[in-house]
Formats: sequence, C-alpha cells, structure tokens
Amino acid sequence: MRRYILIVIISVCYKITFSQNFVNGSFENNTANGTDQINLPNTTLNAMLTGVNAFGSYGDVDIIKSSTYGGGGAQDKEWYLGITGGGTDIIALSLTTPLVAGKTYSLSFYDRKDNAHPVNAIQIGLSPINSNFGTAIYTATELPIAGVWTLRSFTFTASFNVAFITVQMPAGSISEWANIDNFAISPLKCNQTLSVQSSVLLINKGEAITFTVSGVSSFTLSSPLNYSAFTQSIVTNTPLVSTTYTLINKEGNCPILTQTLAVVVKQPIIKDTVLVNTIKNIDTVPFRQPPLKFSRRILNGRKFTIQQSVNSNNALVKLLVWDNNTVDGDMVSIYLNGQLLQENICVTNIKKELLLHLQPGSNIIIMEAINLGRVPPNTATIGINKYKPITLVSDLKTSAAIEIIYTNDAITIK
Repeated sequence: MRRYILIVIISVCYKITFSQNFVNGSFENNTANGTDQINLPNTTLNAMLTGVNAFGSYGDVDIIKSSTYGGGGAQDKEWYLGITGGGTDIIALSLTTPLVAGKTYSLSFYDRKDNAHPVNAIQIGLSPINSNFGTAIYTATELPIAGVWTLRSFTFTASFNVAFITVQMPAGSISEWANIDNFAISPLKCNQTLSVQSSVLLINKGEAITFTVSGVSSFTLSSPLNYSAFTQSIVTNTPLVSTTYTLINKEGNCPILTQTLAVVVKQPIIKDTVLVNTIKNIDTVPFRQPPLKFSRRILNGRKFTIQQSVNSNNALVKLLVWDNNTVDGDMVSIYLNGQLLQENICVTNIKKELLLHLQPGSNIIIMEAINLGRVPPNTATIGINKYKPITLVSDLKTSAAIEIIYTNDAITIK
C-alpha cells in the first residue's frame, strides 16, 4: 500500500513541475474583497494580485469585477484588469516555470474597449525581470472593440529563458483605457502529417493540374517556382514538362515535414516533315507554311526589331537559346522567316539547340515573348555558330530579331 501511495505522489509532482502556464492569468487570485479597485498605485496593485507586478510610469491599474466598465463583466470567471496607455500602466505576469530559449510557444489573451474612453492596441513582451518591459514580441493589428471581448493569439520562439510576460498599451496616454483578461500559454503543438492529393497525375501538355494540401496550416512550394495560383491549401499549375513538386512545412522548432508529387506530362507528336539531322543531340526543326501575318516589320500582329545582322556561308546553322542571367521563368517561341520553329520554350541556363535551314539572302530569326517571367522584360540569349552570343529583349508588344544573310563567301556586316 505504501508503494502505491508513493507512485501517486511522484505522478502528481511530475505534472506540477513540468506544466506551463501563468501564475494568475485570469487575475482571480486577489484580495480586492469583492469590489472594483480603480486607479491603484503600483505598490497597492502588487500587494493585491498574486503573480502580477505593475511598474508603469504613472501607475493606475484597475482590478474590476462589476459590469460597470466595458459593457460587461470578466471574460473568464469574475475578475479582469484595466490599463491605461503610453506606458503609464505596464504589468509583468509571472509564469509557473520559465520559458526555454529556442522553444516555440502559443500565447492567447482577450481585450475589450470601454465605451467612454479611446483605446490603442495591446502589446506583449518577454522579460527576465518583472520591472522592465523587455523585448516586444507581439502588437495587436486591431484595436480593442467596444463592449466585446476579442481573442488575440499568436506563436513565438523564446530568444532567452523567460520568466515574465509583460503587457502594455504603448501608444496614447493616461486618457486611453482598455480591459484585459484570461492570459494563457502553452508549448506549440507540432503538425503530425503533411498530405497532398492531385486531381490527376498524367496530363497532356497545356492541361492544368490542381492539388490540395492537408494536415498543416501553412507550407512552401520549393519546385517549380512558376505556379499559377497558390491559395492556402490549393495549388494549380500548368507544367510544360514532367515535374516533381516538393512541399515543405516548417514551424518553430518542430520537425520539418516534406512531401513530393510527381506529374507526368505527355508531349504532342509532331507529324510534320523534318530536316534530316546529322548533328547528335540537336533538335530538328519542322517546316511549316509561313503565317499570313508576316512582313519585314510585323509577325503575328507584333512589331519586331532586328538587333543584329550576321553572315553565314553555310545553309545549315546551329542556333542555341538559353538564359545567360537570372532564370525567372521566361518563355519564348522562335520563328525563321515567319515559320514557327519551336513554340513555348522555357528559357533556362541549359542551352536549347535548334538546327536551321537558311534560304539564300536574308533570313530573319524572331523571338516572340510568351510571358514576361517574374522579372520583366522577357530576355533570352541567342548563340549562332562562331558569333558572340546576343541577348534579345522582348515584351508582349514588340519582338526581337536577328538577321542572318546566307552567301557562299560571307563577311561580317556588323
């Protein structure tokens, strides 16, 4: 029997030692004798309230029980406090055990405005002592509402071993007044799962996918970066190639959760007659009839500007397309003399190779912007045989172009 009693005592002691909360977060432990105590000097307030220390510059905190102020009684149980602004009232709330540096916590409290007084936002701080506000960790984004208790809650990571949570209304003066009640704190609960479900895993090029994330309140998407919509738990995208999406959840000092989703994109089969390719690993270019809206100035309704002219004495020319600067999701289509060579090229730092078949005389290569990327305008670097790479700049109104003049004994023109 004695052994059983000893086990019970150890269990109770363990619970008391490691629980985390305020000593007097709802202000019920006081000696106010059941009546409102208004405009108390700091020393008087401190003698009346266990676990609360007032040290504002003026000192007139109120311990209130009645419904006279703020349009109603306490938010929790019977008692609440009233504090004034501009640092005239500041209180430090004692914790049952200090917060641990580097650990993440959730804190909540309620505030309310009195109809007869102006008000400003409540601010929360961390302090190693009960006579200094310390470091601010939260300021309410909304003012207390007249006659209504409003819940304020947030998470934070303790930057040092904290013994006290401090409370003040930093703006205003002794004329501003707010009610506060029911302070509570607990360690942040970590998310246990991160799940993702897609509407489809196999799509044709140009089709959109939608996937939904569950199990967490927030997440980041590491790849790809060019998602078209990202609203809370829903992501939509139109990938041009097969893509693996990686989702990451990280909160405070909780374990990192990751999840991946692979989507296969089926590429269209080109049935056009293509040029025989004698160079290894170079894309061949289908010949199509020139569009009707091509002239020396305009292609597909957009003006184009020839940025450079070069010569070639070979009818076959290898064209390289890549991004020589920051990769920001630019997409382009390439035309030769009005013929579409390659559409919707995603410009990256990997060089895309095309084999061109030139006609005698002038040949116009036009880069048409499909989008502006994340950093407008649309830019792509073009390499042609031995010539120095050229950076072409386009937008959604004007295209950039290069002229290649094909002759048997070519010389450089520019």
